[in-house]
Amino acid sequence: MKIHKILNNNLVSVLDADGREMLIMGLGLGFHSKSGDEVDTKKITKIFRMDTEMEVAQMKKLFLEVKPEAIETSVAIIDYARDFLKKKLNKNIYITLTDHINFAVERFNKGIAFKDMLYWDTRKLYPKEFSVGEHALEIIKDKLGVDLPKDECGSIAIHIVNSELDGDMNQTMEMTKLVEQVMDVVRYTFHITYDEDSLNYGRFVTHLLYFAKRVQEGKLMDEGEDCLFDTMKKVYPKQLKCAEKIADVVSKKYGIDVPDEELTFLTVHIVRMTKRENTDKDAISAE
Repeated sequence: MKIHKILNNNLVSVLDADGREMLIMGLGLGFHSKSGDEVDTKKITKIFRMDTEMEVAQMKKLFLEVKPEAIETSVAIIDYARDFLKKKLNKNIYITLTDHINFAVERFNKGIAFKDMLYWDTRKLYPKEFSVGEHALEIIKDKLGVDLPKDECGSIAIHIVNSELDGDMNQTMEMTKLVEQVMDVVRYTFHITYDEDSLNYGRFVTHLLYFAKRVQEGKLMDEGEDCLFDTMKKVYPKQLKCAEKIADVVSKKYGIDVPDEELTFLTVHIVRMTKRENTDKDAISAE
């Protein structure tokens, strides 16, 4: 690999076989080097291959503005998240999380307090990602010497969730609010308490997340006539009524009508959450 551009002492760009620009990070990679020189592969610590030229431009701009330690910290958190969650993360997280960490540290050093209004929702809905956020604070303290407040666990977790869903931050936060609203409707309709450690709870949250994503994107499932809908009316009238309450929330908030197919799937998951089992530990217990 030959250096295309030198961005600073620790960051250079190269061109791949298709002429697409990649960023390469490593201690002293750009020091005393010039365009056209061979990259010292022994010094490489990370290669950033983005999907679009715009993302490459955004990354170059950001990486030139922040300290190398902030980039290294972000990379360490992302590597940990991938290993811990065993999930694919959108590469854009290298930009968004690095920017967030850099800003969070600057804000903390200036004594500006931050209150995460979605902290408890995030902790409840995304426990694994929240756990990543908790570990991220340890990484930040170790690498940057800054002991950020616990609210940052939630903020970092939302960045991870956003990367998993390939969304944008505003969309992910709005989805989180909608999921919490839906869960409140089910909770108050059936007077239940969720067992957040149960498998059913995890399945329910996952379904609601993708339901919320479809609402956000205006891509609700609608294959026409749903033969199961009438069955749900007869067999699970209370659960279907609850699903219709959820549809009313969506209609009022987003101006979207929820098709029968979506109501059927919501009903199925509500049934699973509200059905009591005598032989096994269910997802909920009566209050």
